[in-house]
Amino acid sequence: MQLGSFSNAVYTFCDWVSRLAYINLLWILFTLSGFVVFGFFPATIAMLATLRQFIRKNHPPVFQTFWHYYKKEFLNSNKLGLIIAAIGFILFVNIRFLQSTSNNMSSFLFYSSIIMSCIYFLIICYTLASYVEVDQPLGVHIKNALLITISNPIPSLFIIFGFAAVYFAVTYLSGIGFFFSVSILGLVVLSSANLAYKKILSKQEKLII
Repeated sequence: MQLGSFSNAVYTFCDWVSRLAYINLLWILFTLSGFVVFGFFPATIAMLATLRQFIRKNHPPVFQTFWHYYKKEFLNSNKLGLIIAAIGFILFVNIRFLQSTSNNMSSFLFYSSIIMSCIYFLIICYTLASYVEVDQPLGVHIKNALLITISNPIPSLFIIFGFAAVYFAVTYLSGIGFFFSVSILGLVVLSSANLAYKKILSKQEKLII
């Protein structure tokens, strides 16, 4: 019995490793097929939507599922990407400008902008997770992501530590980034978002009781 459980655990682990590697390669392929600029966000949404199916213990064919979401969300995901890129560009320009000035007020604004950028990064993660979870207008996704970021610090810490762990793994383990970096980051984002959703539902149930 124990041997059977161990074999199942090994099989599940190997199955997940192969899926993550395959999805990561598909993400690279479809990002490049959209000339990076137009392929990045559709490929990212397709990756998250495909991973979400496996997290929910569904087992659809990987390529067909990825391709389905890539085609379906190509335009809308690029609209979302344009909003994300525009706000990110404004934050980047602001930080660079404040970095070039030297007085107490600009130093305060510089560090405030860094904190805002970190919060914005978390909002992006939750927005993408929400996008593949429920069908809502883009503005609602962003608003919900902001509320989750503010009210759920623990899942947000998981995202930060998860991204840091993947960064160090990619830096020190040669070749791992090509096969696993983006797909594992997607898994971190979805798992952290699911934890945040459970916490919100738990709070709502307590308020009803």
